[in-house]
Amino acid sequence: MNGRVVQSSSQLLRKKILNLRVVFVCAALVWVGAAASLAAVPTHAQRENFERVACATFKISGAEYECGYVRVPEYHAALDGAQLRLAVAILPSPNRSPTRDAFVVAQGGPGGSTLDSYASFFQNGNFPAIETLRAERDIVLYDQRGTLYAQPALTCPEELALTLQTIEQELAPEESLRQQEQAALQCRDRLAREGIHLDAYNSFENARDIEDVRRALGYEKFDFYGVSYGTLLALHGLRETPETFRSVVLDAVVPAQINPNSQIAVSQNRAFEELFTRCAADADCNRAYPNLKQVFYAQVDALNQSPARIPLTDRDPPPGAEGKTYNAVINGDDYMDILFQFIYNTELVPALPQMLYDARAGRYTLIEAFYPVLLFDRTFASGMYYSVMCAEDVDFVLTDLALAGVDVHIARAQTRDTAAFIQLCQKWNVPQLGAAADEPVKANVPTLIFSGDLDPITPPPNGSAAAENITPSYVYEFPAYGHGAMTNGDCPLEIIAAFVENPERAPNAQCIAADATRVNFITPSNYVLAPGIGKMQFAMLQGNLAYFIVPLVWSVILLSVWLIAPLAWLVRRSRHLPSEAARLARALPWLAALLSLLAPAFFVIVFVLVLVMALQNENIVGLLVGAPRVWTSIYILPFVFALGAVAYTLGIVVAWQRGYWSVWLRAYFSLLAFAALALSAWFAWTGLMFAFLS
Repeated sequence: MNGRVVQSSSQLLRKKILNLRVVFVCAALVWVGAAASLAAVPTHAQRENFERVACATFKISGAEYECGYVRVPEYHAALDGAQLRLAVAILPSPNRSPTRDAFVVAQGGPGGSTLDSYASFFQNGNFPAIETLRAERDIVLYDQRGTLYAQPALTCPEELALTLQTIEQELAPEESLRQQEQAALQCRDRLAREGIHLDAYNSFENARDIEDVRRALGYEKFDFYGVSYGTLLALHGLRETPETFRSVVLDAVVPAQINPNSQIAVSQNRAFEELFTRCAADADCNRAYPNLKQVFYAQVDALNQSPARIPLTDRDPPPGAEGKTYNAVINGDDYMDILFQFIYNTELVPALPQMLYDARAGRYTLIEAFYPVLLFDRTFASGMYYSVMCAEDVDFVLTDLALAGVDVHIARAQTRDTAAFIQLCQKWNVPQLGAAADEPVKANVPTLIFSGDLDPITPPPNGSAAAENITPSYVYEFPAYGHGAMTNGDCPLEIIAAFVENPERAPNAQCIAADATRVNFITPSNYVLAPGIGKMQFAMLQGNLAYFIVPLVWSVILLSVWLIAPLAWLVRRSRHLPSEAARLARALPWLAALLSLLAPAFFVIVFVLVLVMALQNENIVGLLVGAPRVWTSIYILPFVFALGAVAYTLGIVVAWQRGYWSVWLRAYFSLLAFAALALSAWFAWTGLMFAFLS
């Protein structure tokens, strides 16, 4: 994946992290009263042009959503012509008489799927502010024309096929770009053969769909939330049909008058410099990861000279296919692009300095965990992306690419990639929207504007630029946030809920000041950092149960002592052993019983740690590299277990030398000793044995 298709990265990764939370929460809780959550469709919502389908069609589970399609004209100037179907998922308000408005969500990209990204987010109930929103209005998610669940969908499996074909090959950048262009054009040719008119997939037609969706679903007005490209869509919608909107929320803003393609190198450089500067200004981060900028770019150079091989697993293959692990080639420019995409996501930012230092040491835990989410993504509609961007945002020449003050590594890569994109757009061959698309949007609709100060693609000045011609508008910047604020905590959602309740008044945003104003970097001062901890929790979060087969088998063998030891007691009672032998014979089963509890206790406590952090909306990304310092004591258990295993084994040796018990009991207790030693070896192999010392 090159640096062009990046605007959906934040939500893809956020969805992955959210799904990890849901896995652990659902594993521990039994949901009751599900029937009570079924809400009636609002009586006012007359669905005049809504074709209902099962929500499973859109891979939405549970009974809360109402799902279906809305038909819109392929060309709004030809209402009697062909029609497209937009996928819609409605989360009804539990109030049987809600307002006649709806809170509507539009994903970015362009080409990202709103339903795929947000259905679980609004359904999981982690944030009280979501319930505040739902108390008065339905929540409506819809996939824009050309995206995943719309019909037709402009996805490009040709690009993923190329990725799978070349992922283990070491290609020169120019050859890689040539093959990527070829795959994209193969997709274009196929879409054209299928009768898809690519010129219908642009922001003007897309924006006119919003009013059609409103009318079809029977709502009076929309409280419209857009993120990334979704903000540009909202702005075009304000220009086309301002009467559609009661209020608008712009999160990670793309103003019509600013071309993100021409500014991408400057935006990327700014975000990287913010990361490096903040780590240097943080005493703990600077102590643990000094000279972070130099370390990063030195690794970029090293990987461009000699690429790394990193195992990347495709864990979400299509039905009937098996996931496969690839020995992927990652060069320096790939590595730089990975940091660019990871900094999009607020929850990943605290772990990035550790990731960069780990990479220098040849460890790629976070990349193994999260890069496959982007690399093997099957939800993004690249054909929609190319059609929209080529019609609207390639109205510049390569010399217009802003490079002032940009690091040479970024400038080189972005100049090469931007030239390739301009060339692709010339061959994609869709008509330009012209100067009208670049005019600042003027509106008199209450608008709430969010920016993250670490956002690598839509920096805070974008939000201020959009606000200049909108009245009233309320602009807020979130310290230590990446791309898109709403899904990253209680505070943004609380502000949104307050704004939607009364859009004519600036919402209370005191929670921004109360929220963390700096990045809480993961360092050895606040986390136990040991490779074994990351390996174990990486396996847990990836659902890799095979990793735990060895400790599970030996733990079960050890637990059998609770069945066999009583028999040993009876045997001992029937024989008259010397007092010394009697004491040893009595102690060893008890020591085995203690060992049988220590190992499972460790794994149970680790699971509880993950569950607690998930339930409390803590940053679970850190669990892939360690555990919070307050949990340090749990990592003493593997060491204590190993000491006990050695002591128990020595006792068994004495028992054999002196002929204690019967032969079969000695053999059984020897098996327990072997299990204890094997489990100790596993703890040592994973690095967990001495993790508490790190």
